Amino acid sequence: MKKTILILSVILLAIAAHAEVITWNAPEGFASDRYYQVRVNGVEVPVFDTPIASYAVFDFTGEVTVEVNTSFDVRWVDIRPLRMNLAPEYTGDNSFSFKLSNPCNISLELNGRIRQQPLFIFSNAPEKERPSKEDKNVVWFEGGKLYKDVALELEDNQTVYIEGGAVVQGYIWAEGKKNVKIMGRGIMDGQFVSQMPNRKQGFIFLRDCENVTVEDIILHNASTWQIVPWNSDKVTIRNARIVSEHGGDDGMDIVRCTNVVVDGVFAHTKDDCIAIKSHGAYPDDENTENILVRNCVFWNSIWGNAIEIGFELYSDEVKNIRFENCDIIHVEDGATISIHNADRAKVSDVVFENIRVEDSRQKLFDVAIFYSKWSSDGIRDEEYERKNYVFGAWDGVLVPPVEKTDPKHLERRGSVENILFKDIQVVGGLLPFSVFCGYDDLHGIEGVTIENLTYMGKRITTLREAKVSQKYTRDITIK
Repeated sequence: MKKTILILSVILLAIAAHAEVITWNAPEGFASDRYYQVRVNGVEVPVFDTPIASYAVFDFTGEVTVEVNTSFDVRWVDIRPLRMNLAPEYTGDNSFSFKLSNPCNISLELNGRIRQQPLFIFSNAPEKERPSKEDKNVVWFEGGKLYKDVALELEDNQTVYIEGGAVVQGYIWAEGKKNVKIMGRGIMDGQFVSQMPNRKQGFIFLRDCENVTVEDIILHNASTWQIVPWNSDKVTIRNARIVSEHGGDDGMDIVRCTNVVVDGVFAHTKDDCIAIKSHGAYPDDENTENILVRNCVFWNSIWGNAIEIGFELYSDEVKNIRFENCDIIHVEDGATISIHNADRAKVSDVVFENIRVEDSRQKLFDVAIFYSKWSSDGIRDEEYERKNYVFGAWDGVLVPPVEKTDPKHLERRGSVENILFKDIQVVGGLLPFSVFCGYDDLHGIEGVTIENLTYMGKRITTLREAKVSQKYTRDITIK
């Protein structure tokens, strides 16, 4: 027995010896201990506060212990996504700890209050390689420094490297460029972007580009759309972390793009966490297609949707879209998964598979065709909206029936068909209702399959049990 204990002790010591923690100094005055102090294997990690949440970021190997001290009295901590089964150990009235053995992006919520300054932990494996600081095609933002009023336009083959601990206040864009990359462990701060002259439509805006990558960086305090590839091909967004709470802060807007992969992104936004769109002044046959979104964590707060296709779908087609293996930890209002076709596109061949929903408070599935102020034929006028828009399940996007038969609106209405919801698990909270609503008999929703929908582990087998509302639909099945 003594020999067994000795061998086990040697193994544990070897594991601890191989654990490594990497963190970075923040610019002076930028980190805060107002709400939280975080240590990882005894190493102090800077904490950054935003109006909606705090967060800490670090790299590590092996197994580490994360210790959190807080200004709040702690009686309960939820660590999400729940599937990770991370259990805190309460070490005092204002402290707790937990272990990590794999890099992840998680939310720590105290005492069941999701708006009492949650703490996000963003952890990574150490960088395998990074660009050379001496490379003339590399724009390097050095760790520990604050860069103000940055308006950076990229050229072909350029890489932006935001080193851990660097804070860049401003925006980055590229138009008609190839082989551009934005990466690093640092932070982009968007709180002043809306006040900057000649700003673009996104925090990171990539129009008419090819072969672009955004990875690992953190974006916080956005006042506009955030990561926006627009009419671009071969786009990768990997392990970006987004923390904001603003009325127009869509996390990622994929607009008229082809061949896009979004992988491992964490997004807390007030508006859509991710939206697939197809507007802009382009030929109708320049479609949005071949989009893969996987391994993401989404928290959508008080308006917008967690996963959205729409509203602005002006192209002929929006097709071959796939969402898989995602955790939706909160949807405080709006839809969990939505297709909102407010224009002429045919939306088809869309799959949502293996998605876990932990807390959604209004709609689960929301698939609709309608006329709205965001349509290409929409009217954006406050007085008109006040008199005509109907407030209900879609928060003011429908107009009264007298408008629906107007030929100028009918010719701009599209369709939705061949949609699969598979292995969707509602693992907490109430079961939200779902809506499938076409525009009229000619512009409907057809061929929707809901396969293996479960609520708290129980399979739902009827549309009534799934709380589904239908209008102008054909072939909506659940099995």
